[in-house]
Amino acid sequence: MDQVFPEQVQVPDAVVSVAFDKAWGFVEKDPLLAHNLKAVLHSRLRAHLECSIKSGERNTLNLANEAIRNLRAELAPLDRAMSACTRTAGSVWGAKRI
Repeated sequence: MDQVFPEQVQVPDAVVSVAFDKAWGFVEKDPLLAHNLKAVLHSRLRAHLECSIKSGERNTLNLANEAIRNLRAELAPLDRAMSACTRTAGSVWGAKRI
């Protein structure tokens, strides 16, 4: 039977903490997430980070970026996200044809 040592448990907590700090700097200023309560953003961000940790990711920058992406997909208002996509796509697709 495998033994669980405190060091093994603390490493993911430390990684989650560092990744959370990296991600939070962006999340708290993100206009697509501004309508959400801070407590909701905190708990969902942490949940996304812990999920990625369980999947084996340990790179804090990758963890932070993936958590931000997932948080925006989950909590950003659909109409604002879609209008941003439409503007971007329109500028590319609306280019003058030769």
